[in-house]
Amino acid sequence: MAESMTPRERILAAMRRQPVDRVPCAISFNPLYPSQRTCWNFPWPQEATVAERTAYQVGQLGLDQVLSVGVDGCRPSEGVTSRTWIADGLLHKAYDTPAGEMHASVRYNELWAHGQDIPLMSDFNVGHFVKPWIRDERDLDCLRHILRWDTTGRSQEATRRIFAEYRPVAGKYRLALAAQFGEGLTGAMKMFGAEPLMVAAVDQPALVEAYMELENEVNLKRVALAAECGADMISRNGFYETGDFYSPAMLERFVRGPLHREADAARAAGLLSRYVLHTGVMPILDYLDTLSVDSLFGIDIGFHGVDLEQIRDRLGATKSLWIGPSSTYHLWKGPQVTAEASRRTFEVFADHPGFIFAPGVSAHSIMPWESTLAMIDTWKRLTDG
Repeated sequence: MAESMTPRERILAAMRRQPVDRVPCAISFNPLYPSQRTCWNFPWPQEATVAERTAYQVGQLGLDQVLSVGVDGCRPSEGVTSRTWIADGLLHKAYDTPAGEMHASVRYNELWAHGQDIPLMSDFNVGHFVKPWIRDERDLDCLRHILRWDTTGRSQEATRRIFAEYRPVAGKYRLALAAQFGEGLTGAMKMFGAEPLMVAAVDQPALVEAYMELENEVNLKRVALAAECGADMISRNGFYETGDFYSPAMLERFVRGPLHREADAARAAGLLSRYVLHTGVMPILDYLDTLSVDSLFGIDIGFHGVDLEQIRDRLGATKSLWIGPSSTYHLWKGPQVTAEASRRTFEVFADHPGFIFAPGVSAHSIMPWESTLAMIDTWKRLTDG
């Protein structure tokens, strides 16, 4: 099929559910942390630059890649200090703020990925927490002095420098740029811990709401920075904002308002919005249908109980869908399983506006590379025919 659109034009048109010259394919490649890498199966070296990775992904594989840049813009208020120490097999970190001390501790072992540091938000926090960052309103008051917009402008300037590095690469290959920020209840899980957050959602809902409002205030400023830096879309992490953990009523209470404000701010700034999900979507289809985001990314089609036709019919009328083989249930299992999942995805979504072929949610550096090639080969055969 003759191509009349650039990768950027194709992706953005699909996100708007407009006609495209062919189904776009964009793959998120996750290198993982060094502590997770039992091998390296990507064909580019671990130290490859964004320009080198993109040259292979677009030039060799023919993908419609989206270059993603994390947007922070935050800096602790003046006078906030932090310290770390190890005692009795635990790694501790404390922030001293005008509101008091905010402290966390984790089990310090070979699976910990961050050396002698505890980030505010990391997936590794959840499985290692002994004392989470946030337990009560006092901790949240401390966080207000840490998760705050940088009034000096230094953090924003760092973001501008990263975009300045990525823009020439995006321009050379005519790719879209995404600004990644905002985690909502996903980030809250990394600060409260998983079980404590579930309990707080029932017993301390005002605390959870206050956390969401705090992050939302920062995210709205990040939208403006992303637009200034030339992003085409914002990408919001809702990985754990699903029916796996919350009822639709809880998501309405905690997530809908902040998410709508961020998506609406993006739209007002001329940006599209992408919302990352994974499992637990079937119980919340009605809720997802009413969200004002432009697209949903990363639904796990291999998860038990997933009905692709229902997802297409309930969500596809209002959202573009980045959807394809499951990282866990397909890419891990090898090329034959991945190719079959790819064909099944095309069978359901190929003729539907807004379909972007993408794995749910990424290809990992330790997964069989043959699976990724099978996904790409199937896509090329089905779009060429």
